[in-house]
Amino acid sequence: MIESAEHGYFGGYLIISALGRPIEFHCTAPVRPSRAQRILYGPTLEPFLLGEQIAGTLLQVAKLTPSLILANSDAALHVRSRSKSPMVLLRPKAEPVSTRNAHEIAAPDRASTAPVTPVASCVEQAENPAFDAYAFQLPVGYDSDHDQVMSLLKELARNVTLDEPFGRIEEAIREAQRVGGGEQHEQAA
Repeated sequence: MIESAEHGYFGGYLIISALGRPIEFHCTAPVRPSRAQRILYGPTLEPFLLGEQIAGTLLQVAKLTPSLILANSDAALHVRSRSKSPMVLLRPKAEPVSTRNAHEIAAPDRASTAPVTPVASCVEQAENPAFDAYAFQLPVGYDSDHDQVMSLLKELARNVTLDEPFGRIEEAIREAQRVGGGEQHEQAA
């Protein structure tokens, strides 16, 4: 998800192969909430707008079903109930982690005020140094996805820097806006 002061919110959805190659891409037209919506929705605006509306639309238009969905916004986790695929929020460990909408998956020795589910044993962490830079969160109510999510993350991390595809999504959205002048673009690679 990208927020632009000029245009509003944009969403992008990139499905990649295990090697990191793009398979399918979609992005939304900008969505700008009105002042009345901001007042009426209050603190529930972003979960509704980003999670249910934007992320929900992106999941609906996708032709493929990924094994795992990585999100870069905790508000996007609100779409999990509409997805067949498990979801996880990926956040650099340096960033604060919201506890309102998700359960953090953290290393057992990591201090946190969030409800904690161990990510992996020390042996698994040593085998996956790529995990050291990230905190992972599951959507509230989906703790049962933990083992599947960790297995899929380990597989993906063998060939892909986990947060790298988000940069590609942002650049593709910016390019679509530059080329299309703000019109919605959907494209399958």
